[in-house]
Amino acid sequence: MTRRISLQSLITLSVLSIGLLSGTIGLAYAYWQAKLSLRASIGLTFQELARQSADKVGLILAKEVEWVARLSALPDVRSAVRQGSRLALDAPVFHKWREEQHRYFRSLAVIDRQGRSVGGVPSEATRTYYQRQPWWPVVFEQRRPWASDLRLDQSGRGFWEVAAPILDEDGAVLGALKVVIGQDELFASILRSRIGETGHVMLVGEQGEVLACSVLPPAWHRKATGIQALRDRFGRVREGSAAWLEVDSDTHGNRGGIVGIAPVSLPAEIVPDGMWYVLVRQDPRETYAPLVVLMGKLAAFWVGAVALVALFRWRLARRIVKPINTLVEHVRSIGQESPPPPLSTEPSGIVEIDTLAASFADLTERLARASEERRRYVEELEKANREMATSEAHYRMLWNHSVDAKLLVDAEGIVRGANRRAEMKLNRRADELVGVQAERLFVEADRAAFLKAFRKVLETGAETTATVLRVRTPGGAVLVMETDLVLVEQAGAGVSIMLQLSDVTEKKRLEEQLLRSERLASLSQFASMFAHDIRNPLAGIKKTLELLGQREELQAEPQRRWFQDLRFTTDLLLGMINDMLDVYQESYSGLPLITSRFSVNAALGEVVQLFRSEAEARAVTIRLRVPREEVWMTADRRRLQRVAMNLIHNALKYSPPESRVTVTLEAQPEVDLHVEGPGRVESAVLIRVEDEGPGIGPEDLPHLFEMFFRKKDGRDLRIGRGLGLHFCWLVAEAHHGRIWAANRPEGGAVFSILLPANQEAPCLLPS
Repeated sequence: MTRRISLQSLITLSVLSIGLLSGTIGLAYAYWQAKLSLRASIGLTFQELARQSADKVGLILAKEVEWVARLSALPDVRSAVRQGSRLALDAPVFHKWREEQHRYFRSLAVIDRQGRSVGGVPSEATRTYYQRQPWWPVVFEQRRPWASDLRLDQSGRGFWEVAAPILDEDGAVLGALKVVIGQDELFASILRSRIGETGHVMLVGEQGEVLACSVLPPAWHRKATGIQALRDRFGRVREGSAAWLEVDSDTHGNRGGIVGIAPVSLPAEIVPDGMWYVLVRQDPRETYAPLVVLMGKLAAFWVGAVALVALFRWRLARRIVKPINTLVEHVRSIGQESPPPPLSTEPSGIVEIDTLAASFADLTERLARASEERRRYVEELEKANREMATSEAHYRMLWNHSVDAKLLVDAEGIVRGANRRAEMKLNRRADELVGVQAERLFVEADRAAFLKAFRKVLETGAETTATVLRVRTPGGAVLVMETDLVLVEQAGAGVSIMLQLSDVTEKKRLEEQLLRSERLASLSQFASMFAHDIRNPLAGIKKTLELLGQREELQAEPQRRWFQDLRFTTDLLLGMINDMLDVYQESYSGLPLITSRFSVNAALGEVVQLFRSEAEARAVTIRLRVPREEVWMTADRRRLQRVAMNLIHNALKYSPPESRVTVTLEAQPEVDLHVEGPGRVESAVLIRVEDEGPGIGPEDLPHLFEMFFRKKDGRDLRIGRGLGLHFCWLVAEAHHGRIWAANRPEGGAVFSILLPANQEAPCLLPS
């Protein structure tokens, strides 16, 4: 959020900011120009000092070489070389030389052409040593003097070597005169000179190493920078050349210093072994001391200028802000109910502000007229809005309280609005319906019919009734809806379609229930006649099997076991026929029970034994899991066995080859009861039949035990008529128990039935 500030403060800050910025830039520019001028002036001074010092050093060195050459030309020196005798330096001829030059010389040697030291002991090592020296070819082949580079001995003292040829009268080289001269004595007068308090002259080598300095020993110095730049700028050697540089670090370790550099040149007839340079440096603090004084004066001037600007800013700001504040107060009064006071016409003396005040007075009059017109327009608009709101509320009430669910769908098929009846019927809030594709509200099988009707309405504009379609709610319920589509044209909003859904689910259910009742009545009449007619032949078959089973020749195995299985099967068939008569005569409820106390282990064993042959034929294994101790219960044994037969038969039908059907019996010591109020039983019996087949579809699980329920797959021949599981449910209900189905996590289905161990204590499976 922008910080608020007064105009007076803004003007003050602006003036001060401009003054500070311009003053700072001016000071910075003045400092930069002063530094450039001072650096150039000092650099040129150091450059000239370096050049003059280099010329002096060159003259001194040339003079020393000249003395050595004059000494080598003395007849006594020639004689000593020819005769191979020691040179007698105390002879009168050397008297003048000893007085003037001998104090600089550290050593002197005379060498003949064979590399032998004249007057010394002949040695092959000495001869070989001299012939390998760099001055040998210069002296004996070029017949020119040679001068070495300045060097330091082990004690840190500097020395210089000079070699000159010894020529005979014909100009032939007889030998060489080699002299070592101490440099401290040579350059004492030059090195002692000072520039200010810290500036002085130094001698540096070709690689920048310090050879002589009057302030610090050479070993305490850093290498001088700028030597390579000088060589690149002026070439190897050029007499009189010099330069000045601003270096990152001078030989004394100071940063940002200015140095002057000049090469030392020798006469052309002298062959030098290296290159020397004279370097002039000064402590940067002393160099730039005048600049610090200048900056202090400039800073004082800058502070005074800022104070002067701050002194006059208040009067200037007041003169500008006062008439503007008058305009602001007038603007604030415009929005009030009372008419604004007249604007003062007193001139401020500033042309722009006076013009603004006149324009603003004219604007105020125009705003007053426009405000009156706007007030009348707003009154008319509010009246129209109230009428529109009344109409909208009326139509909204009709829309929301309609008997049918209504949806507004745009031309793209997307829901844009829904009434309250649609929220109730579809069990979804209006904001959840908005933005949904309308076709996705219907089950997948009915979407094509809806889209066909939707496109027809868009193309023809005629109202269309799209027969009966099914709508699925978020809870999983399927509603049967009569669907109408009506084209709605909205001004400025394009074309929409009103989708009207009339719930006929209950009507369809009653129709199906009536049809089912008629089917059940017909089936009941047929089943009663069929059961009554087939019961007598089965009774005869049972009697015949009992008589055959008493004959002696049929008592051996396996005939005896076969007759027992036939009698057991016949008893079950007779029981089924009686059940059929009971069921249909009692309108499918109130199944009568014939209870007795029996071993559930044995009853299940008989049923499993009955399906052994069928299981072997299907390559399916039936496993019976019962407790070691007998489980006893009081119930209708025959009907319980029939329930087990239905469940095992269904498991075998849907079991693939090499799979397993498991029948499990468990005794439940305590079970919560919820029949006619809470209670408990001492024990209950749980029977489970599990298979490894395809399992049960989630959509079929809630309807498995309904009469005539069948999977909608006409190609599956294993699907029955929807009576077996319904009978199982009737038996469980008659015993006050519960039966349910589920899918196994590892695949396949499991059917469970829970019954009280004592029929006098009915139970239901806890939900």
